[in-house]
Amino acid sequence: MSSTQIIFDYAASAPWEQVISSYDGMDGLESDIESMVDDGATKDECWERIWDHEVRMFESNQAHRERVQALYTTAGVDILSVTPWAHEQSVSSLHGQRRDLARWQSRFDTAPWLHKITTPEDVEAVRENGAVGVILNTQNLGAATDGSLSDIELLYNDGVRIFQLTYNAQNVFGTGCNDISTGGLSKQGQAAVNLINELGGIVDISHCGMQTTLDTIECSTAPVAVTHATCQSVHDHYRGKSDTELERLAENDGYMGIVALPWFISPIGSPTAVETLITHLRRAGEIVGEQNIGIGTDFFPADSQFPPSLVGYYKQYIIEKGFDPEKVAKRSIAGGLHDFETYTDWPQLADAVTDTFGHEIAQGVLGENFLAFWKRARRIQSAG
Repeated sequence: MSSTQIIFDYAASAPWEQVISSYDGMDGLESDIESMVDDGATKDECWERIWDHEVRMFESNQAHRERVQALYTTAGVDILSVTPWAHEQSVSSLHGQRRDLARWQSRFDTAPWLHKITTPEDVEAVRENGAVGVILNTQNLGAATDGSLSDIELLYNDGVRIFQLTYNAQNVFGTGCNDISTGGLSKQGQAAVNLINELGGIVDISHCGMQTTLDTIECSTAPVAVTHATCQSVHDHYRGKSDTELERLAENDGYMGIVALPWFISPIGSPTAVETLITHLRRAGEIVGEQNIGIGTDFFPADSQFPPSLVGYYKQYIIEKGFDPEKVAKRSIAGGLHDFETYTDWPQLADAVTDTFGHEIAQGVLGENFLAFWKRARRIQSAG
């Protein structure tokens, strides 16, 4: 990690290597899952328990902490944004997210090199001391709060700074990108956007449907972010943004990050490499501006280290979250992105960005653009 260059990634999760390390290898992890299932645990319960195991090991085992630190050093990512996920079906989304938030807080409390990032100034501190910074996000604010504005404040107080209004389906705040409705931002959604800006958070519209995207841009007094999506004009997928949406984002002085999931950036079954991601990045740069684009790999579903025994469960989980069953069935979960197969391959992506855009612009794309966007949004929020 450079003392001057910041690399940012909306990763959506800690890399799978992190939990694998806590078991001293994939065999140990798979054996534990098998034992839990034999004892009557469901796969959603297994998912939660293996991450509970990881954080206990992170607290108590220095060798594991050192391996995790080495993982991020090898990847070269200084700042990543992660989602506190809720998998166990017997608890509410808010309860599940707070459970995962507590795991992250334990890691922050344990490792002096791992920092919770809540302001742009915190990013500068990471730049100076070579630490790893984590920006907490939520990917379905409507489900996480049941529409309660006070619960948005609760998440903010827990350290969440990036607030994605919807996931793929309709919720109380707006319409998701794969919902049959074409509805826009609701009245409660407008109140949520206003509150996020008042608190100083980032309004994220990555999974929002087109009308909700446009409405949110119009509603927000501060620039908004599409932290992890694609360009529909490159590959027509509902997780992409149309040229119209990107033009409005440019007028808003917002930010656009591109995902590294092969089934979003190219037709399912076609060869997909980092160059495909670069094509989306170029297109976003043409419309939003090269100074306003970046990377949001959202990579963990494609990571070749995804535990095999959880792949079937995960496919069902994302179907329930609003992804098309037919398309999910064809996805190669854990298939990687050819030359980007696991998180420690991140330097391949950084090199491709530098080769494409040149050193100066690449510095922006790899992290400085996101930092500049966050500072810009905070200035406007503070002035409001």
